Amino acid sequence: MAKPIASDGAMFLLTFQEAEAGDVSAQREIGNCYMLGQGVVQDFKQAVCWYTKAAEQGHAGAQKCLGNMYANAMGVAQDYALAIHWYRKAAEQGNAKARFNLGLMYQIGHGVEKDYVEAYRWQLMSAQQGYVAAQFSVGLLYAEGKGVEKNRAKALEWLCRAAEQNHPTAQYDMGLAYETGDGVVQSYVEAAKWYKCAAYNGDYFAQVSYATQLAEGRGLAKDPRQAYVWFTIAAKQQSLSPEASQILHRIGNALTLAQITAIDADIIQFERAIQARKPLNHLAQISAKKAAGEKV
Repeated sequence: MAKPIASDGAMFLLTFQEAEAGDVSAQREIGNCYMLGQGVVQDFKQAVCWYTKAAEQGHAGAQKCLGNMYANAMGVAQDYALAIHWYRKAAEQGNAKARFNLGLMYQIGHGVEKDYVEAYRWQLMSAQQGYVAAQFSVGLLYAEGKGVEKNRAKALEWLCRAAEQNHPTAQYDMGLAYETGDGVVQSYVEAAKWYKCAAYNGDYFAQVSYATQLAEGRGLAKDPRQAYVWFTIAAKQQSLSPEASQILHRIGNALTLAQITAIDADIIQFERAIQARKPLNHLAQISAKKAAGEKV
């Protein structure tokens, strides 16, 4: 066993003892700890070892994680067939993420012949369980008519579900649909609402679209200062289009040096808000769930 990290060492050791005694949930937790480097030095091979112990006892979460390790060559040689094997076992137990991943393997054609019908079937099950990535993917399958009959209304239904769960690209797609009136009643107000959500979630295209609406006063009050902020934030991700660059240049020329200095301070605050979306420490999540009497 690797030496535990001091900050989480006591909790890791307690869980490790439970895992060695055969507790299947603890075995999965230890696999997660080694996978993420939380409470112990990161070690993908050890993660695979502990995931395998739990997976062979039938733990769906561990089976899904083990599938991930084989699919992504983490601690083991890449093996799509084994990834599918473990994804399927977890999926058949109802694991939403495994169902999505299994569908993705069919969609991409990794380890199996590409089959959009199977991709849709597994991802729909996952989407119906509320898994946001699956909801977004099902929306795209309906939009493109892959594995299912093309249906714009159904596409928007699933994209909206994903958007409501804070999926940035789905939020941008909803904004675009409302801006162009594609499958919905055209509304700049609704477009701005979704673009703003996606912009705060870091989506480059939404940041540019929201900035453009602010600059032109479409769907919300005209606000060149806020437009300048969002164009600048977007430009830090990738180059702006000539049209967006021209709007930013025009706004900048109309601002004083003092105003630009104040705006720079606003940009720092906005960037902090965007970066604030950080995952919780895994061991802390385990502790919280146990304290609440939840299954882990």
